[in-house]
Amino acid sequence: MSDTYTARPDGKDTGAKDFGSQDLAGKAKDIVRDVKAKASDLTDGVTRAAKDNASQLGDAALDMANTAKGKVESAVTERKSLGADYIGSIAQATGRAAHEFEAELPQAAHYIRQASEQIQGVADTVRERDVRELVGEVQDFARRQPTLFFGGAVVLGFAALRFLKSSAPQAGRGQTEANAFEARREG
Repeated sequence: MSDTYTARPDGKDTGAKDFGSQDLAGKAKDIVRDVKAKASDLTDGVTRAAKDNASQLGDAALDMANTAKGKVESAVTERKSLGADYIGSIAQATGRAAHEFEAELPQAAHYIRQASEQIQGVADTVRERDVRELVGEVQDFARRQPTLFFGGAVVLGFAALRFLKSSAPQAGRGQTEANAFEARREG
């Protein structure tokens, strides 16, 4: 081992050997090694915690998605049922119209009755089938008959608008409109 001498700031040699600097470097290396080991342990702990939390967050997100999906499916099923009832009422009204034409225009009554039966078939289909099946059938029909599909969509849009307007609550207007309608009917 070589002797190390330290020089004073004024340039004079003290003559003392510097054995502490080697011990200090060793201690610094030990401290660096300990810090690296602790950092590695901390990184492993953070990684494990992140993986655990990610799994829990994924499960929570899946639960929320399933809850939302259930609510949407419930709302769609309810609306589908209301739509089927509305289509059924259109079929009944068409059947009544066919009955009215029976005496004067039996041929027209026949065609109107056929339309009523087909409308009722649509109502039954809407009521019985799953929403996904209905969407698939509508898409297939739209590909086969785009012009007819577009025309039907326009008619259904008007019917849906009328249905939504009639089912929306109207504060204060209902009584006045009903009285005006009765007055026109009697007059």
